[in-house]
Order: sequence, then C-alpha cells, then structure tokens
Amino acid sequence: MLYHRILFVVLFLFLVGCSNENKTVLTIGNSQYTVADFKEQIKFAPGEDSVRRMAKFEDYVNQMLVVEEAKAAGYEEDPVVKTAFETNRREVIWRSYYTDVILGKVKVSDKEVRDLYNKIIDQYHLAQIVVAEESLANHVSAELKKGRPFEELLAFSLDTLTENGDIGTFSAVSIPPEIMVSLKKVMEGGVTPVIEFGEYYMIFKVIEHTVAETPTFEEVRENIKDNIWQEKAREEGEKYFNRIMEQAKVEYNQEGLDILLKPESLLTEEDLNTWVVKKYDTSIVYVRSVIDAVRYLHGGSRADPKYLIDQELISDLIYDEAIKTYYDRRKSTKRKLRSTHASLMYQKYYSDKVLEKVVVDSAEVKEYYTAHRDEFKDREYSRAFSVARARVREAIIDSLRSDLFGELRDKYKPVVDETVLAQLLKEEK
Repeated sequence: MLYHRILFVVLFLFLVGCSNENKTVLTIGNSQYTVADFKEQIKFAPGEDSVRRMAKFEDYVNQMLVVEEAKAAGYEEDPVVKTAFETNRREVIWRSYYTDVILGKVKVSDKEVRDLYNKIIDQYHLAQIVVAEESLANHVSAELKKGRPFEELLAFSLDTLTENGDIGTFSAVSIPPEIMVSLKKVMEGGVTPVIEFGEYYMIFKVIEHTVAETPTFEEVRENIKDNIWQEKAREEGEKYFNRIMEQAKVEYNQEGLDILLKPESLLTEEDLNTWVVKKYDTSIVYVRSVIDAVRYLHGGSRADPKYLIDQELISDLIYDEAIKTYYDRRKSTKRKLRSTHASLMYQKYYSDKVLEKVVVDSAEVKEYYTAHRDEFKDREYSRAFSVARARVREAIIDSLRSDLFGELRDKYKPVVDETVLAQLLKEEK
C-alpha cells in the first residue's frame, strides 16, 4: 500500500510539473499559445529578474501578433517562407531526435561534480628531473633512494629552463593520469619512481601538497557540471556516430575523395562519374553531385573533404533514424516545427513591413550630426557621418516597429492569462 501511495505522489508531481507547460498563456484571435510554445521561442537567462522576463514576454506577444497578421496576409504560402521552411524542417527533426534521444541520456551526478571539484583544489607544487634514456633515469632514481639530495641530481636533467627544476603548482585535474598515479603515493618532500611519459623519463619531487581554499564549491559548481556534461555528450555522440555509420555500412572511395580536390581544368567526365561515398550498399554519391559544395567549404576551412562529407552524412543518418521511429510526429517535434515556421513568417513579414520601408534622408543625418557635434569631435567626418546615419536608421526602425506592434495590438487585442504568466515569470532556470 505504501508503494502505491508513493507512486501516486510521484505521478501527481510529474503531472503538475507538466501541466503548466500545456497551459495557455496567450490567446490571439482563434490561436492559443501555451507555456511550452513560449519556451520554444524565448529562453530566460539564469538570474533574470521579473522585469527583464516580462520584457521578453512582451516581445513574444509582439512576435506572435506579427505571425497572426502574416498568416492572414497569406505568408504561409509565400515562396521564400516555404523554401526556407523545407530547408530547416529536416534539420529541426534530426536535431530534435539527437538532442532528446542521444543527449537526453547524458546525466551528471552530484558525486561526479564534487569529485572533480576535489581534484581542482588538490594542488601539487612540483620539481622535475627529465632524461631521455631509461638507464640514466634508473641511475638517478637509485641515487635518490640512497639519500642523495634531489637538487644535486638536477645536472642530469634535460630541463634547463626552470630554476632548481621547479615547474610550479598544478591542480590534480590538470596532471596526466599516468603521472598522478605515482604522485598520490608520495608525501611532501618525497620523490616519485621513474615515470615514462612520451619519449622521456621523469622523476618528480613533491615540494608541497595543499588543498586550495578558492574557488569555493558553490562558485564553480555549475561550470564543473557543464564541463562534465559536455565531455560526456562528446563521448556519447562519438559512440552513436560510429554505430550509425557501421549500421549504414558507410564506405568511402579514396579515388573519389582525391578527385574532389583535383584542379577543375583537369577534371574529366569519368572523374565526375566516380563514386565518393555509399551507404546501405544502395545509396551512392558521385563526385559531380558534391564537388561544388565540398570545394566551397574546403576553400574556407582547408578541412579534409571526408570530414566535410561526414558532417552531412551523419545528419542524414540521424534523420533516417528519426523518421524510422516516427520522431517527426511527436508532439515536441511538431511544436519545434511550428515554432520554426512561425519564426520564418515573422522574419519575412517584419522585413517586408519594417526593414524594407526604411528610408534614411541625408538631411536628417546631417541634422542629427549637427545636434551631436560634440560627441563626434574626435572622429573623422566620414566615420562620424556613418555612425550618425546608423543611429537615424535605428530610430526610424524603432518608430516603424512601434507603429506596427501598436496597430496589431489594437486589431487583435491579445489576451494574456495573468495567473499562468505569473507562474512562468517565477520559474527557476
């Protein structure tokens, strides 16, 4: 019976937490926008006060008013909007799948955060002797065991840049694990056995081992958590990419990859018909279909063509998995797609009705420049005039924006659920 009571409480709390997401916070005409819709468009930053959050909500209301007007004006069928949405639709689906299904597995425990913090404040002040031959390292180690002072043996060290072999203080988190294993066993004033590290052999002396008082755990808790999450996400991503590449039986043709960087004047029809990559044993990509894109990207980054193709290929494979599992039909994905579509309509309508109507008159710029001459006295005239023109343009945009939003508020009379809004503004981030 106790088990069922606990289960009921957990389920109740879960439903209460989710219920606010589905509550309508804004109504414009026949369109209702939930808290989840708002969060898809607008993000509150940690520590923001209610005034700043309210300003963001007002911006959201203005955006949705423009979207409603854009719909009424037929912008859903606008060629630019439709083309842009088709381009973005695929990315929204695969990114949603990857974020929710793959990165959603990544968790960071309080213990992991605390353990890493303890390594950060665990400080070692070290001196070192570095040699290139194992036999010499063993000789130095033997002399140290006989009681010969560390400083007397520095003459054997290849390190001639530091004074007395002192290389400074390091936190345990920054010391390579193969070195840290030995350091943990050494008391202050003691020395490690010989440690092979790369091409060299090293012996460390622990001058001092302390625990730093700063930073405090609370000061760096969130940064540490984020860093651990990022590292785990990278590892999880690499495992996932390797798995889907293997499942898709991805195969590259080195001959095709080489042709992608061949001078254009030397390309033949046979070159263009050479395959570059294939997946599932049936889907084949030829040089002619990717060479322009690869050359464009390669010219700016100098990256390996295989790496550039991999980026597109991986997103294609993730998209394939998303479609196979009907991820495009999920409520959360549909909401992201609606948000993307709304943003595109907003951008196109705003551009047409505000940005395209901006006309900056030179007389206004000159008048502004004259009125603010003291502010520009140390600048060249051409530079000052450019700044004045930009400010006049911004003032015109602000005026057009204000007029547009005001007209739409009068026309649609948006209704805000104050109770839901109050809960939204109080939410912790």
